[in-house]
Amino acid sequence: MFLNIFINRLKINIRDKQAIGWSLLFSLALGTLFYCAFESIYKNAVNTVVRTAVVLNAESNTFGDMGEILKTIQYDDGTKILDIVETDYENALLLLENEDEERAVKGIIDLRNIEDIRLVLSGTKNENGEIGNAGEIEDSILSSIVGVFRQYSLMISETIKNNPERLGEVLKSLERKTTELIANKSISGGNKDPYVTYFYSLITMMAMMAMMSGAAVVESGQADQSPQGARTEVSAVNKAVYEIAGLLAVCVVQVSVTMIGLCYLVFGLKINFGADVTYVFLTAALATILGISLGFFVYQFSNISKKARENILMAIVVGGGFLSGLMIPNMRTIVEMKCPIINRINPSAVITDAFYALNMYGVGERYYKAMIYIVGLTVVFISSGLILSRRKRYASL
Repeated sequence: MFLNIFINRLKINIRDKQAIGWSLLFSLALGTLFYCAFESIYKNAVNTVVRTAVVLNAESNTFGDMGEILKTIQYDDGTKILDIVETDYENALLLLENEDEERAVKGIIDLRNIEDIRLVLSGTKNENGEIGNAGEIEDSILSSIVGVFRQYSLMISETIKNNPERLGEVLKSLERKTTELIANKSISGGNKDPYVTYFYSLITMMAMMAMMSGAAVVESGQADQSPQGARTEVSAVNKAVYEIAGLLAVCVVQVSVTMIGLCYLVFGLKINFGADVTYVFLTAALATILGISLGFFVYQFSNISKKARENILMAIVVGGGFLSGLMIPNMRTIVEMKCPIINRINPSAVITDAFYALNMYGVGERYYKAMIYIVGLTVVFISSGLILSRRKRYASL
């Protein structure tokens, strides 16, 4: 029975040209537009030297040493990444606002407080490190560098408090690690192009668009949603078996669609995701299954009108895509700074973060956390959907 249902649902999904065509062709077209728009921009900006103001604490050699570490960071060809101007904070702000391109700086790295390293970029005029002009090469470079320094600041702070005699040893270790992480790994792991974020979000959008196929499984099995659902309800088919077989068939088709789109990006457009391509494909497949499970879960609320459920799913696709960086590459970072809880509950942001972690850090703790979250959400959505489905009762059919 299960195999028969699976094969029939598989045929139905394969014949649904509108769903396949929309999710695939639209994504391929958007990917091509991204490629054409950003390739020349990035090539013209590769190995950009960023003029940066560094504010040090004159009373501590520690911060001066960290300033020296900043000077050692370089690209693969030996070009220095930062053109550093050491100054006080007030003068740094003047340089940031200076209209003279030769004298102006693109950002300020404030090292006065090792426990609160701050970044002020062009377009921000406060000390909160708010990101402005999102999407610029310089902004991405500075954000990546300061992100690494913030990770190490706690280590230095703890050393000063507990083992001050080992400070020199720690600083030398951090200098080596920072150079390796930022320079040898090209700032963002395998690909330092900040515009690759758009392609992370594009794959995420393809995965989330699979929600409609998950919703179709529910609609085809509910008596109050379609004639086919009424026939399914009065048949001898177990409802859970029917829905699980339908979900499996949808997963086969939609994961295949996502793989085709990803193959076009990786092998057609030669997009470098900065990571082992096997893990990129694995992440995309699991992300697609998450999208299907989310659509399956939302459509179980039959007390809400079909139009309302469609609007909810579209809001998740469009709104989640925006917040994860589909329209503005640094949007996920901005959300993380302003309201990090959104990035924890937004499936699109979690999927995008998994790709980002692969590129930035490789297969490691951060990537595994994102993958566990993706798998966990998938299990929760499918389990909850099946429970809600079992509770449905009809007065008559």
